[in-house]
Amino acid sequence: MEQVKEGYGILQDLLVVTATLILLFALWHVAATTFEKPYLPTPAQVVAELHKSFISGVLVENTLITLRRVVTALLLALTLGLLSGLLASRTIIGSRVLRPLILATYPIPHVTLIPILIWILGVEWSKIAVISIITYYPIAISTMEWATRTPREYEDLVKSMGGSKLHLIIYVVIPYIIPGLLTGLRIAVSTAYAVVFIAESFVLTGGLGALIEDSWHRLNYPAVYAYVITLATLGITSYTMIWTFEKAYMKRLT
Repeated sequence: MEQVKEGYGILQDLLVVTATLILLFALWHVAATTFEKPYLPTPAQVVAELHKSFISGVLVENTLITLRRVVTALLLALTLGLLSGLLASRTIIGSRVLRPLILATYPIPHVTLIPILIWILGVEWSKIAVISIITYYPIAISTMEWATRTPREYEDLVKSMGGSKLHLIIYVVIPYIIPGLLTGLRIAVSTAYAVVFIAESFVLTGGLGALIEDSWHRLNYPAVYAYVITLATLGITSYTMIWTFEKAYMKRLT
């Protein structure tokens, strides 16, 4: 019965999303046909541009370039964020040095580092680096904060059984911080797709951001909308996947 209710709830959500999208496209069509401005193409024109770009291979090629950059950057941010978050919360030196450093550098507008990163790392890795730097902070801070609130009774139990600090990290800290880590990762993913647009449009070496920037300069409005929708779809899909995994994990705990 519970599975049936859950399936019914998912179906309801899908119907609501579908109805919302249909309404938005209808309003978009009405606005485009009413005002007849070149910068507001109809949904049909955008779909036609998407189809044309897909058939030519331009859309697929550049989508894969963007995905590769985002995934590589997120893997780096996840690894470094998890390790530094644990060090900053579970070691004396980390809490005195690394934690203040993370919190102090978090407000810096890191996207401004792109020119410097290009000098140091080159064009391609500078884009990955700036995405990784910006997405690092939500992961590191979430890990750091959750790791300081692990249940004391579980820690005492592991210690009473002769467990080492490594056992404590593996069997208590990491399982406990996963919800917070996933929340930080969701925020990081949303940010990553915004940053990848800035990075790719800064130096046009492929990717959806470069396509958007190039189409904008050529006043190809349907193409701009088509590539923006593609980038937005990637962001929504990635966010939903992590949210679904987080929801399933939390359900398993209860």
